[in-house]
Amino acid sequence: MTDVTGVVAFIVVFGAIVLVHELGHFLVAKAAGVRPFEFGVGFGPALWKRRWGETTYYLRAIPLGGYVKLLGMDPYPEAEDQAGGGEAKADQAMEAAAARTREPVRPEEVDDPRSFARKPLWARLAIIAAGPFMNFAFAAVLFMLLAATVEVPLTIYRVEPGSPAAEAGLAAGDVILSIEGKRVYEPRDVNRIVDPSAGIPLEVRFRRDGQEATVTVVPRIFPGADVARMGVQLGGQPRRTGLGAVWAGISQTWYATVGIITALGKMIVGRAPADISGPIGIFQLVGESARQGIAYVISLAAFLNVNLGLLNLLPVPVLDGGWLAIFLFEGVRRRPLRPEQRGWAQVVGLVLVIALMLLATYKDIARLARM
Repeated sequence: MTDVTGVVAFIVVFGAIVLVHELGHFLVAKAAGVRPFEFGVGFGPALWKRRWGETTYYLRAIPLGGYVKLLGMDPYPEAEDQAGGGEAKADQAMEAAAARTREPVRPEEVDDPRSFARKPLWARLAIIAAGPFMNFAFAAVLFMLLAATVEVPLTIYRVEPGSPAAEAGLAAGDVILSIEGKRVYEPRDVNRIVDPSAGIPLEVRFRRDGQEATVTVVPRIFPGADVARMGVQLGGQPRRTGLGAVWAGISQTWYATVGIITALGKMIVGRAPADISGPIGIFQLVGESARQGIAYVISLAAFLNVNLGLLNLLPVPVLDGGWLAIFLFEGVRRRPLRPEQRGWAQVVGLVLVIALMLLATYKDIARLARM
C-alpha cells in the first residue's frame, strides 16, 4: 500500500462517515416536513454542486465535516446567491454551517409551515438525533458485513504508551494468535485470560508482516480499573452467518460504545490520561489499516462511526447533543431562549470544541515526536 492509498482511504472513510451522519438529519427532516435547502459534505471551496428539486447539494474541498441547512434553523440564501452571483458570501455561510453554528433567521422563514421552528418538539429532537443515530446504525451494518463475509483477525489497533504490551514490544497492526497456548479470536477471548492475571507473565503469540513471534506480557491493573489489562485496543471476530452476523454487528457496536464511554468517563474524572486523537491521529490509523487490507479499513470505519456518534451527543452547543439539550430545556420551560442567550451558548460551545480539537492535535503531534 502506498501513501496515496492511505490518503484515498482517509477521504473515503471520513467522507462516508460524514455523509451518513448528515443524511440522517436530511432524511428525517424531509420525513417531518421540513425543507432542507442545502446539503453538503466537506467545507471550503465547492468542488461540485447540483440543484435537485428544492435542495442544492455540495461537495467541498476539505472532507472533515458536513452540514444540512434547514428552513427556519439556518439563514436562507439570498436570491443572488441562488443564482450564483454571491458565491463568496455563500461560501462563508457554508463554512459557518459546517461549524454547526446557527444564525438568526428571518420571521417569514419561521412562519413558513415547512420551517424547522414550526415543528413540534418531538420532530425537532428526532431531526437532530438522527445524525448520531445513523452513525451507530452504519457502524452496526459495517460490523455485520465483516462478520458475514470475512474472518477479522484479532488485531491490535492501539497500544497505550508505557503499558505492559508496549514494554513487551507489541505494536498497532500486530495480529494476536494465542495467549498461553490458547487460541483467541475476539477481544472477549483475550479478556477471559488476561482479566484475572495481574502480575502473571503470559506468553503472547502474534503475527507481524507475515512473521510469527512470541513475547511475554505481564498484565497489570490500571488506575481506576478492577481487572488486569495489557494496555491494547483490539478488534476481531470469527466469520458468522445469518442472525449470528446481525447479532455480531449489534453487539460489537454496543461493546464499542460502552468501551468509549467508560474510557471517556475515566478521563473526565482524572482516573486515566486524556489520550485522544484528532485528524492527524485518525489519518495515521486509517493509513495503517489500509496497509493491512480492506477488512481492517471497514473495521476502523465502524469504530470511527461510534466515536463520531458519541462525540456529537455531548451536551455542548454547536454539537447535536447541545441542540438536543437546548430544545429539551426550552420544552420544559415552555418558551424558547432569547437569540442572545442562544448566541452565547454557541460561543461557549464553539470555544470548547476548538479547545478539544487543539488538545487532540497536540496529542497527535506529541505521539509523532515520540516515533
